[in-house]
Amino acid sequence: MAEVAVGQIVKRKAVLVRPDDTVHKAAQILARNKVGSAVVVDENERIVGIITDRDILDKVVAKEKDPKNVLVREVMTEKPITIEDDYTIQDAIERMMEKGIRRLLVTRLGKPVGFVTAADLLAALYTHNHGEEEGGEEETEVYGICEVCGQYGPLYRVYIEGGEKWVCESCKDELNL
Repeated sequence: MAEVAVGQIVKRKAVLVRPDDTVHKAAQILARNKVGSAVVVDENERIVGIITDRDILDKVVAKEKDPKNVLVREVMTEKPITIEDDYTIQDAIERMMEKGIRRLLVTRLGKPVGFVTAADLLAALYTHNHGEEEGGEEETEVYGICEVCGQYGPLYRVYIEGGEKWVCESCKDELNL
């Protein structure tokens, strides 16, 4: 099987914010770009963290803090898990499983390029595997992390809310798909 580099499947370009931006400003940037996370970079464009919509909900909104008075540096996750764009899809999957995450920051020479999700990696593997199949073969099972419950196991490609997702059999049954 030919190796596919992670950089070839990046769909979400990196959105950047600064550590001294307010959470309110970061939330506006996330909303404007229709993304769930942003890379936090310092004045030298070095990656210092990542802020996600989940960070904003859990660390600001749920604690009834004013997003206009909280700085990104106070709620960001420092030292985000990254992968260089020339690593393989398999490397990315292994890193996600090892770290228990569903999103990886892809970098090129240490600079942010974009994000890949577990779904992106599974879709790329699925496409790659089916491109190599000869006619009449059974469909190859895909294993990975369910995008609904987060459990590892065999996955099924389904369409939910107009988008493709990879889910386990249990979640597929619950969703009546």
